[in-house]
Amino acid sequence: MKKNWWGGGWKPPLLPDKLNNMKISITYAELQDYVASHFHKTVNLGYVDEATVSVSVPIKVLGFTKSISINLIVKKIEGTDLFLSYDGKMGIDMLVSPAISYAKKLVPEKAGWVEQMPGNIVKLRLGDIDKAQKVFEKVELKAICFTPENIEAEIALL
Repeated sequence: MKKNWWGGGWKPPLLPDKLNNMKISITYAELQDYVASHFHKTVNLGYVDEATVSVSVPIKVLGFTKSISINLIVKKIEGTDLFLSYDGKMGIDMLVSPAISYAKKLVPEKAGWVEQMPGNIVKLRLGDIDKAQKVFEKVELKAICFTPENIEAEIALL
């Protein structure tokens, strides 16, 4: 048995996986401010439950401002792919598909990041985002959950 620096042959037990996990959180206000400052869009975020966040955007229609909202539900994470489902009022499913298509036409080189699937599911390929690729070489996304104040991501060091 190889001797350690203190001369003993004892090795500490392997640490449980939970010790390699960490949480990253951002408040809804911080994310709303980020979107406003970088994309010049107003987005309102709100807690619904641990897996669901409400996203609403104001839209002007005939001089009136109407808020369109959608609930985004974290369904699962597979590797670097995030699966979200969505629901909302006023036929929101009829708005999501054209919005995704429009976004893909605006930025065709990034069109592969988002895939609309049957059953109101959207697959986000986070590992295909240039700036995220290096991150996913070092960490694994384990979970995303919502609290009344924050969005939290649980990650594990690789």
